Amino acid sequence: MSTTAFEDLKQTWKHLGADDPLWAVLSCDGKEGGKWKLDEFLATGEGDVALYHELIRQHANAPEQLGDVLDFGCGVGRLVLAWSRRARSATGVDISAPMIEYAARILAQTPNAKAVLNESPDLAQFADASFDVVATHICLQHIPPQFVPGYLREFGRICRPGGAVAFQLPSRLLRADHGAHARRWIVEHLPFGLGKVYRRWKHGTVARFNVYTTPAEQVVAAATAGGLVLVHQEPDRSAGADIESFIYVFTKPIVR
Repeated sequence: MSTTAFEDLKQTWKHLGADDPLWAVLSCDGKEGGKWKLDEFLATGEGDVALYHELIRQHANAPEQLGDVLDFGCGVGRLVLAWSRRARSATGVDISAPMIEYAARILAQTPNAKAVLNESPDLAQFADASFDVVATHICLQHIPPQFVPGYLREFGRICRPGGAVAFQLPSRLLRADHGAHARRWIVEHLPFGLGKVYRRWKHGTVARFNVYTTPAEQVVAAATAGGLVLVHQEPDRSAGADIESFIYVFTKPIVR
């Protein structure tokens, strides 16, 4: 496991959380540079969580009123807020201290919701079987693939028997955007730090994040190693039209 790669990941999301946290979470065209309105941004979480809630109800026998939910990669708490309306408690966890600070302000008036910082490639701060639902959306796709299996095994460890784990993850590129790759290479190789100047002008931040893919068979193998059982898999378009992506739903069996 590369310590350097993980430190780079932490630094990237520290910068993104400080520079333009809402755009870093939902990188919609025209919303960079602080153009997201907070109410509009938070409202998008309701639809995403409604989808996941319905999937775990249909395929993992989750109840309408949930117990304890963990949102992994919570950012500023967009989904934590929506989960809190459906659960006894909703906890968000994120690698970015600025994101967590922002989330704390958003969740301050929601007594059954909180956000905590986790700067390690595991979830050791949470005890075994801590949550009834572990969920994450458009987060794992930004984590280098070498760290994804470990997190999936951790999802299984902290999920209670009879609970559900649901997440989205791209599996492969459908076609390469050579023009985008060329532009990125040019920006990264501009002299005198001009690449950072360009990114700051274009996106309002010097940080750059990637979308990574993990083949579906590797996803299932890692989750299975964590004691989970796949009960549903469906196509998802969150990562873009040129990327094959899936939403996965797993359950944690009750051992009798």
